[in-house]
Amino acid sequence: MEKISEGNNIIFYNKSVFDCYNKLKDDYICIYFNEPTPVKVRLIKIINELSDENKLSLNRLTIDELKEILVKELEYERLVITFNHFERLTKRTVQVYQYLNTLKNIQFICSFSQDFKPEIYPFFKRFELVNQKEYEEKGVKNEINVTYALYIILSIYCFFIYLKSVLSIYSIFTVIGGVWIALIIFRTLVFIGGRL
Repeated sequence: MEKISEGNNIIFYNKSVFDCYNKLKDDYICIYFNEPTPVKVRLIKIINELSDENKLSLNRLTIDELKEILVKELEYERLVITFNHFERLTKRTVQVYQYLNTLKNIQFICSFSQDFKPEIYPFFKRFELVNQKEYEEKGVKNEINVTYALYIILSIYCFFIYLKSVLSIYSIFTVIGGVWIALIIFRTLVFIGGRL
């Protein structure tokens, strides 16, 4: 409640935000989705919740038109959008939710339970992770970082390739050196032999 009153977006790891919705719906205009997609359906649901009358023609409108209607309907009231499965956001959905996040009177409470796509990360950075300790214990520490082991293996492999190429180059120089010495000896013998 404190984070919401401060105007922050919050996100939970591996928790349902339905309880947050139940606690906030009496004090704020609050919308709950179990899934954040499809975004057009979600925008229509938000507009229908804000409006007194149910608008059947909203399905024909584009997403941009729905965003405009939402802004007009909301006016100065605060809206809290809650949804689970943050990791299921798509690139297009993120763009719409990021636009809504630029409005001062819209906040988000979300949850995630899996890793998400890189294009979602800039939106994720706008959230405050509430149960960070639990996320670190269950999420991050269970993963084994194999990056450095892979770098070591690749480095050793490249070292042997380099060593092999140096040895083959060294062998070529040895062969060329041997041929050169043989030619010098031949020329010397021809020179000396021609004098006999």
